[in-house]
Amino acid sequence: MAPVLSRLGEELGFAALARAHSPRDVGLLITSRFVRLIGFGAVAPLLVLYLNLCGFSDRSAGLFLTLTLLGDVVLSLGVSWVADSVGRRRVLALGSALMACSGFAFYLSRNYTVLLVAATFGVISPSGNEVGPFSSVEISTLSQLVQPEDRVFVLMNYQVLGFVGLALGSVASGSLVTALERDNSAHESYRFVFACYGAIALVKIVLSLAMTQFAELDHPPFPVRGGASAHDESDDETLTGTPTEQSPLLAVPGRPLVGRTSSTTPHVVDPSTKLDLPSASSQSASSLPLMRLLLVVALFSVDSFASSLTPASYVSLYFKSVYKASISTISAVLAGSALGAVFTSLLAGALSKRIGLVLTMVSAHVPAQILTAAMAFAPTLPSVIALYVARTCISSMDSSIRGALLSAMVAKQSRTRLLGSVDVARTLAAAPGPFVTGRLISIGKFRWVFVISGAIKIVYDLALLLSLRRAKLQH
Repeated sequence: MAPVLSRLGEELGFAALARAHSPRDVGLLITSRFVRLIGFGAVAPLLVLYLNLCGFSDRSAGLFLTLTLLGDVVLSLGVSWVADSVGRRRVLALGSALMACSGFAFYLSRNYTVLLVAATFGVISPSGNEVGPFSSVEISTLSQLVQPEDRVFVLMNYQVLGFVGLALGSVASGSLVTALERDNSAHESYRFVFACYGAIALVKIVLSLAMTQFAELDHPPFPVRGGASAHDESDDETLTGTPTEQSPLLAVPGRPLVGRTSSTTPHVVDPSTKLDLPSASSQSASSLPLMRLLLVVALFSVDSFASSLTPASYVSLYFKSVYKASISTISAVLAGSALGAVFTSLLAGALSKRIGLVLTMVSAHVPAQILTAAMAFAPTLPSVIALYVARTCISSMDSSIRGALLSAMVAKQSRTRLLGSVDVARTLAAAPGPFVTGRLISIGKFRWVFVISGAIKIVYDLALLLSLRRAKLQH
């Protein structure tokens, strides 16, 4: 029985969490995402509905969400480029403070300008997915705190707990609104949810400040764990024998990683450190060419634009306006899809170890986008709910894989800035999406949003497969 449990712990990533250089910091980062996604899950189903209750038109709501995403670009870019020099714990606490300001502003005001400023310069998620400065800093830190072969499993658990938080937030907001509407207006009920969102952000501030110095780039030597010895190497994550995407990035039982060093040596960061990407003139057989890296960023940006056409806020509006679903039904659907994503995400690490990162992403994503397009033609509420839940469960498998893929492209000194730059590019690409959707709604073409989104994403998947199926990773 013990060998079975041990094997299960390896496949689900629990052993990787235990092997982390600083389990406390890993736990705090994953908990912080869990708490944050509770807040995002709570407000995502209500955001567009709340704007409509305040008397804003569909076009105004679309413009609102677009400007919100553009504000997120500025915040994410600034934070990701100074996080390593200013301090990761400080910038995570600052982002949480801005998140709190947004929640309390939505509670206190219904003025369009005030809400727009709060959403643009604060942190509000229209989709329930990650926004703000958190993801790039957290993934970079988690990647530093574990060995490369454990990275995909830790990020898998990071994503899974996020989905659980998203589900809890959706259920909680739906239940709260349903209960409060018995004695209050819908507007007052929604305001209370935003107040809870602000309170959740205050909890995140405490979690951010509770992390240790090991979370910083300029960290003290990691404690030696499991009999490992320290090595004074300049890059603690380099693997000789770099795998291609058709080979597993992770260690295979019976075939140890060659030339791995322990992450025990502190690295002092110069605030002026530049993003250290391989140049075309200096690339070797084991480095990822700069043009391919830029191609990856471009492809992820295309995917982000397609996703921004159908965020959770607009899915909620679609269910309510086309199929007459209640807010409690909508919240239950979003929660159920998030919980379903938990189970499929647990398969991501084991599957990527066997077929590679890119094949795992594509094999999960293409069927999901066919289901996205099919949502436009669903005749009844139960059928569109079934399509949405299936689509969300399948597509969620690529979330942790994407983070592991990007983290493997550059050394840890440049990782926060790379991930932050990718987040900025993806958010910039996503910014026009809500406005486009709002415009299509205003001319009576709401259903076509799902067809367009699914088609773009399928093109993205095929391009990703063709361009990265033989890519070599070294970090």
